[in-house]
Amino acid sequence: MDDLNFCPTCGKNLSPGTAYCPACGARLNDPEGERREKAATERDGGERIKIAVILLLITAAISIISGIYFYVNAAEMADWMANLFSDPALSDDIFGPMEGFFRMTGLLAIIGGAVAITSAFLAYKRRLWFLAFILCIVAAAIGNLIIGLVALYMLYKARAVFKD
Repeated sequence: MDDLNFCPTCGKNLSPGTAYCPACGARLNDPEGERREKAATERDGGERIKIAVILLLITAAISIISGIYFYVNAAEMADWMANLFSDPALSDDIFGPMEGFFRMTGLLAIIGGAVAITSAFLAYKRRLWFLAFILCIVAAAIGNLIIGLVALYMLYKARAVFKD
């Protein structure tokens, strides 16, 4: 047993050879406790990663499906928007380029889905935490914001179990 001068938990002065802090009851130099704490961190982080991966895959599915829908149906969506207004001249000026807008929106959503899948893969492998975190931010911004933010929180809380 090391001779500690103070308790690492509460800071109380200790006498040499003390196994427990008389003020807070903390066990001093407990390697078994450290192993239990590390195992609990690994277990909790693993559960959080599973939740983040599932949420990211849901975000990816929503983004890709909606992106394909927007891309394929861009002309019909632009026509529908133009038909909302009774003045055809106004409709052509304002809503003429809407088909391109809907196609670009669709492509952006598909890219957001691919980014979410990449983030989910990195999280599943527990590699490159910072990159997985940044990609999750992008996926949340492009895709489903609420689901993406929950996945982002889970990745943040599980950062200790990533390998690098």
